Amino acid sequence: MPVPAPDLSRKMGSVMNFQVVILAGGTSKRLFPLVSKDVPKALLPVANRPVLSYVLELLEASNLKDLIVVVAGEDAAARVGGWISQAYLDRLHVEVAAVPEDVGTAGALRAVAHHLTADDILVVSGDLVCDVPPGAVAATHRRHEATVTALLCTPPAAGPSEAGPSAAGKDKTKRPGLCDIIGLDSSRQFLLFVESGGQAKKELRIPRSILGAAGQMEIRSDLVDAHLYAFRRMFSIKGLKFGA
Repeated sequence: MPVPAPDLSRKMGSVMNFQVVILAGGTSKRLFPLVSKDVPKALLPVANRPVLSYVLELLEASNLKDLIVVVAGEDAAARVGGWISQAYLDRLHVEVAAVPEDVGTAGALRAVAHHLTADDILVVSGDLVCDVPPGAVAATHRRHEATVTALLCTPPAAGPSEAGPSAAGKDKTKRPGLCDIIGLDSSRQFLLFVESGGQAKKELRIPRSILGAAGQMEIRSDLVDAHLYAFRRMFSIKGLKFGA
């Protein structure tokens, strides 16, 4: 969902002008023992291939080949970099950047901000598996001359093993904490508010400034933030400088 930019004079360009930052994680304790020092999160096999390969091939198919892969921890970064150099030799231009563990998303982006030189930046989670071309998100971002563009999707249905036999006949998409709290404008084209479903409280507090600017807002609880974003570089750099 694009957020309108105040300056609409910029001309649209090719998605090739995007830089891509992939937030690939490290050795997440939440995934232990599947993830370890020997197998960082980015190399965790999904359907017999590293999960990071799905994102890389989506980007390659969209002709987005200027990539920065951010990995938490020096050892994990070395392993991920070694795998990429073998699997994608002469196919992608990839820089692997190691950041301290537990720096968070903003900290990881802040650590590589000096490498960001393109007008627009695509930020994507390293464990994203989807059928939406990142190039389509980039093209939408350019077409709307947006400041920020985010990909939202409907949540996947629970599989048989996850839902269990008692779930028969129930709506498998209604899983607590899975959906995020999303605020959209009346046209459903502009993202005004987002809060993680796992962190949402019983009382939802919306800043008055948002309501004042939008006039009205539709609150949705049936969508998920896919963690695929496009930013105007100057907007993202200013936000990171102020700790946003």
